[in-house]
Amino acid sequence: MSGIKHKNNNPPINVAVVGHTNAGKTSLIRTLLRDDQFGQIDDAAGTTRCVEQSAVFAGKNEVVNLFDTPGFEDSSALLNELETLSKTAQTRLPAELLETFILQADDFPDFAQEIKVLRQSVKSDVLLYMIDVREPLLGKYRDEVNILSKAGKPILPVFNFIAGNEDALARWREQMAQFNLHAALEFDTVAFDFEAEKRLYQKLQSLLEPRYETLQGLIDYRQQVWQSLIQAAAQRIFQLLTEVACYRREAAEKNTASNTDVISIQNFVRNAEQQTLQDLLTIFAFTQLDISLQQLAVQNGQWQLDIFSPRMLKDFGLSAGSTALKGAAAGAGIDLMVGGMSLGAAALLGAALGASWATARRYQQELKAAWRGHKWLCVDDNTVSLLYLRQRKLLHTLTQRGHAAQSKLPLVNDEKHSLPKNWHKVIKTLRHNPQWQHVLSTDKGYQKLQTQVIDWLQTDY
Repeated sequence: MSGIKHKNNNPPINVAVVGHTNAGKTSLIRTLLRDDQFGQIDDAAGTTRCVEQSAVFAGKNEVVNLFDTPGFEDSSALLNELETLSKTAQTRLPAELLETFILQADDFPDFAQEIKVLRQSVKSDVLLYMIDVREPLLGKYRDEVNILSKAGKPILPVFNFIAGNEDALARWREQMAQFNLHAALEFDTVAFDFEAEKRLYQKLQSLLEPRYETLQGLIDYRQQVWQSLIQAAAQRIFQLLTEVACYRREAAEKNTASNTDVISIQNFVRNAEQQTLQDLLTIFAFTQLDISLQQLAVQNGQWQLDIFSPRMLKDFGLSAGSTALKGAAAGAGIDLMVGGMSLGAAALLGAALGASWATARRYQQELKAAWRGHKWLCVDDNTVSLLYLRQRKLLHTLTQRGHAAQSKLPLVNDEKHSLPKNWHKVIKTLRHNPQWQHVLSTDKGYQKLQTQVIDWLQTDY
């Protein structure tokens, strides 16, 4: 990606993710990789049975090697064995004791999984010690820290599942401080926060001073990638709004919308929104199979609550007008398409008003319909507004969802449903430019409007 000035001329930083079983080690790596297929996640203990490796890149540079390790199952018994071995082993340093224990692995079959953790720990540059803050403070965790500290590598405690567990988090922080592990990180692998990911790499910078610049390059790169994802998603939402607001359908019956017209318009809107949903999931590397956004009425990649349900208007704070109550989502006619002029004035744009014939040609289909006594129908304001609010909420949710999430993600309670200032001017401008519907226009007006809406989406999400 352009704009990155830092270069990585050093070997990758080896990071071992360690901790008790089911603390969220695999979940952390999935979240950092944006890959919900890495490893295996299960509520059963000991899901990870071997060391698995994956890499985090900055462009083409491999910056960090992440090693997912099995969980400690009986750290107290392991510590006792190490203390017994220390009485006979000819070692001077704690790391040498671990290496001796590893070399004698065949003599300790009950600790096959723990030995894999120790082997990777002594080979790594830093250890991320995952902690499920919901767990009580038991002696086994003290023993785990004692064992890991013997590797002689920096240890960064990572507090997982912190959402709604503030008191437990405070107790765990105090406990880690007693182990002289004052540098710690809050990183919820389910309720994702990109700033927490940045802080993780910044913590590594403080622990691995010689690799500061390398990690800064990674931080810069990941920041740019994250911003580009949000930008791409916001642009896709604007395309949806343009596609729907610019849509016109000539009424099958004179001056009215038939049931056929209404059904056709509704199906057009549904299909357009469904394609946008699929595209947004793809942008953020989610799939229709692994995401569950039930609070958004989305399940298995499908919107479950119809966009034309009166409940949707109520849920998003929009008042239901007569057309919405009837489920019409139609009714704006030719007068809206030509800036509020009457049909007669529109027909005389070129001659009586001195406007260019290009303007008249823009609306020639609408004028032909008018001369036939027909009307052009378009999607009503409420529906376009509801589309904006639903996509904004979806964007907000996707940016807060970790790739380890297995269930629905609680949305923030202060979710805003208000429309931006001058929102209806946006709808009016789109309706006056139906030629924007099927192409990404280079028109300055289009570009200005797109920038404005994308800014709203990025600041409000």
